[in-house]
Amino acid sequence: MAAGGGPRQWSSLPSDLIHLISTKLHDLSDRVRIRAVCKIWKSSVSISDPSPCLPWFVSCDRDNTDEIVYYSLSAKKTCKIHCPQQRNSCFRGTAGGFILSCQDSSPRSFSLFNPLTGLEISVPNPKEFGEFFVVSNPFQKDLVVIFGDTQDWDETFVGLIRPGDEAWVIGKLDMMLYERVCLWYDGMCYINEYGTPTSIGDATTRSVLSTVPPPPRETGPLSPRYMLKTCGEILLIFTHISCTYKFEEIYFTIYQLNKVGENYQWIKVRGIGDRMLFLDYIRSFALRASDFSGLRGNCIYFQKFDYGRLRMLLCRHDLETGTTEVLPNFSGDWSTWMIPNLSESN
Repeated sequence: MAAGGGPRQWSSLPSDLIHLISTKLHDLSDRVRIRAVCKIWKSSVSISDPSPCLPWFVSCDRDNTDEIVYYSLSAKKTCKIHCPQQRNSCFRGTAGGFILSCQDSSPRSFSLFNPLTGLEISVPNPKEFGEFFVVSNPFQKDLVVIFGDTQDWDETFVGLIRPGDEAWVIGKLDMMLYERVCLWYDGMCYINEYGTPTSIGDATTRSVLSTVPPPPRETGPLSPRYMLKTCGEILLIFTHISCTYKFEEIYFTIYQLNKVGENYQWIKVRGIGDRMLFLDYIRSFALRASDFSGLRGNCIYFQKFDYGRLRMLLCRHDLETGTTEVLPNFSGDWSTWMIPNLSESN
């Protein structure tokens, strides 16, 4: 009640209190709603607030790219975003809330597209590349990094560009990518092929600085491997599938890259503590569960193709209990993680 006995007006709440409340909202859609209450609330909640934001699992069908579907982990629901300007596009990956989009034309045309604001930034065509994929830090929106091969698969390149640049910075790597898992971190390239040493290369000098002996060969059927950086550590994750391909029988083994003397080696770890891993066939990352309410650590979120329904499904594996569950969501034939942002500029 207000001092005069009448009901308190929501607009009279102190701005610093509104801002504090907004930092506890880790789904971007909740921040949009709180900004829509009134002008005072809108001015109190910044769209570029540095408080952690949960990733969205975004998806679309390759023949229907003008409709993007996203799944919110906190709200546990699926929503759709209509993007008619992206019709007949091919999505190559995400970087800092943007989708790298390719228009199927001759010659190819590229752009960085924010599905929430509609902001679209033209990007030069990386002509040196045949096929490529985005490996940028998902939280960094001012730098796009891609790995790829030439049309003949005989050379490997890394490309870097910042929105607004007129050309890509291209570097040739003395390592091949075919059927390998890759990681870009602080200008270093980590490339691993199952059963072979991991190559650590410097994108600036374009040379291999070190090779790491492979971890012990895993037994049983294996699905794709993943590599990511978390809390200053490099992790290599193996997915184990059963002969029956049942989702509930999937489990993971995790190795951490340690430096012993002058050399590196992969050391097996039993758990990841407070961390949550978000795995992607192209690029993976991690967050701390303690930064978000309602989520638990020591878990892995990953996508798995369902051959029965011909769809990618989003799953969660609990490393402590060893159990896997399928999360209720729609997924098209192209899916990835995106850190959403409402910024009107790059």
